Amino acid sequence: MPKIKEAKRSILQIMPAEGWVAVFSDNDNDGTLPDMTRAPLFAWAVVREIDGKEASTQVTGLFITDEGQICEACWCEGFLRYERMDELHSGRP
Repeated sequence: MPKIKEAKRSILQIMPAEGWVAVFSDNDNDGTLPDMTRAPLFAWAVVREIDGKEASTQVTGLFITDEGQICEACWCEGFLRYERMDELHSGRP
């Protein structure tokens, strides 16, 4: 039986993320203000990343792309921040 390599990043725990979105910048570097895209999160994940002999743990939001892939928001290109849906309607910039 072949050996499985040790994962460099693994999900330790998942919790629901109802009411949260990930905010991304669609900056084309064309001199105009960047457009913002929001992706609804379905879960928060506690993730451990191993780099050599060092390990770190952090929380990231999970969302599903238009192609049906599950993505970790904070590692996606253009990621800016997380927002609560109720903050979007309160007029917060």
